[in-house]
Amino acid sequence: MLVIKSSKPKTGKTGVKATSGTGGTMPFTPALLLAIAFAAIFFILRWRPFFRARPLIKSAMAVLLAIYCLQTDTSLWLMALGFGLSALGDYFLDLRNEKWFLPGLVAFFAAHVAFAIYLFEHMHPLSMFTPTQWGISAVLIVLTVGFYIWLKPALPGDMKIPVAAYSAVITIMGITALTTTLPSLLVPLGAILFIASDVVLAVEKFKFKFPLDKKINWGLYASGQILLAIGVMASLN
Repeated sequence: MLVIKSSKPKTGKTGVKATSGTGGTMPFTPALLLAIAFAAIFFILRWRPFFRARPLIKSAMAVLLAIYCLQTDTSLWLMALGFGLSALGDYFLDLRNEKWFLPGLVAFFAAHVAFAIYLFEHMHPLSMFTPTQWGISAVLIVLTVGFYIWLKPALPGDMKIPVAAYSAVITIMGITALTTTLPSLLVPLGAILFIASDVVLAVEKFKFKFPLDKKINWGLYASGQILLAIGVMASLN
């Protein structure tokens, strides 16, 4: 059930609180606003040549989202951990040497574990799943398996198991987000965008390049991360 609050926006310790039509109020703290700003800055930098400081700029968004979670509600430490690990993954994946791709994948694997554990605590038990929730879960699993089967021939031998493991954990995270009891629709929407960004990354990395691939990847990823953070926060207020 969606809970829509009609209270007036108010200011608290964490900054301006805007009314959300998706489950509660959203504290717009300096950390969140800076995260959005760095997401926009890196999107612009995607159009420019690589430079040494770029990985740090890329990882700043997720670091700030981790701070946003901890500053607003310390019970969100698992979400903060997930964003912190995402920042590490962002840094590794933006380095020029291919040897950093696997460490980046491992960092994001751990991030999805943290997100999934938090969201698992806010989902219906499997015994209480509705037919719709079972259907959503089944569709996500089928899509993941189908995508991996399509992608597998293009994967290097040493990447088949890591990519399979990553696909499994992001599917679990997606199911926990899409079947969550948290009232904000931004949570499942953020998870969907996050998963879509990984699909774009995998296609671009292992299958074929396409116009604006890296820009599309960042746009989906940054939007997903930010909406996930805001959605969880809105659900607590």
